[in-house]
Amino acid sequence: MARILFFCPDFPQPSGGTKRLYRYVQRLNQLGFDAAVVHQKKNFVLTWHGYAAPVLWLEDRPQFQRDDTLVIPEVMLEMMRQTQKFAGRRVVLALSWAPAYNRLKPGERWQDYGITQAITVSPVIKRYLEWSMGINVTLIHEYVDAARYTYQRGQKKPQIAYLTRKDASGAWLQAIITRRNPTLATYAWQALRDMDEATYAQHLRASTFYLATTLQEGMHVSVLEAMACGCLVVGYAAVGGHAYLVGTGAQQNCILVENGNLPLLGETLEQVLLTLLADPRRYDSIIENALAAVRQYQDEEAEIQSLQAFFAANP
Repeated sequence: MARILFFCPDFPQPSGGTKRLYRYVQRLNQLGFDAAVVHQKKNFVLTWHGYAAPVLWLEDRPQFQRDDTLVIPEVMLEMMRQTQKFAGRRVVLALSWAPAYNRLKPGERWQDYGITQAITVSPVIKRYLEWSMGINVTLIHEYVDAARYTYQRGQKKPQIAYLTRKDASGAWLQAIITRRNPTLATYAWQALRDMDEATYAQHLRASTFYLATTLQEGMHVSVLEAMACGCLVVGYAAVGGHAYLVGTGAQQNCILVENGNLPLLGETLEQVLLTLLADPRRYDSIIENALAAVRQYQDEEAEIQSLQAFFAANP
């Protein structure tokens, strides 16, 4: 039986990208496909996300067959080069717009290594790759676990959650704001790092705010997960976030700041924190809009169907 093999970096820290790879493999096996994750080093397996998936290791020198499909994340450019002579189907999984060009030489394209197909969850990345590479790109429906990422007002604490893996802005802003304004010492700052997914989700459910500071994301599923937990998102839309983030008007669902403008983000966050202290219900309508916006991404069946449609199709 033809296999679908998802190459995955041997990256132990929790990340949305590696979680997605394992979830896709689990989904495909449930659909009846023969799918597996492929790591480099023997016995390296990621378990923090809770998705069960078969794993192969390159150290075992597995044999790839002509009817196999190799799925390669956009960050693994060297793997694209090394598999250039593979006669079967190869697909790039693109989750961020930046590595699609900053790992390539000027003028270089994935087609130079024989790759003509890609999948992504981001409409922005889809358009970008179609424009910049002339490649066929299929959109896979984004998914946020509605059982794990849920909103209960009674669980909320005066807490600001932020990621640290790609950006250090959260720690910088914490130091500045808490030193500038002792009134805001009532807020706890929670760095989301080195956690299994259950703990990570628990912190989002408890947080009142989510600070969005990274700029390379296509959809930035962490923002969607925070919105599903009823966090007030403050920060950057990055590039792909404009597909669901609304910063003004009747449908406003977050507090947006110009991408990369850290001084303005600090000032805006400080003012939002002070405003909520004075009026605890001030941002209720924005949170309700965020909950409504994220519902379209809580359809598990939509993700499953889009995976089935793509991988069942002929190369």
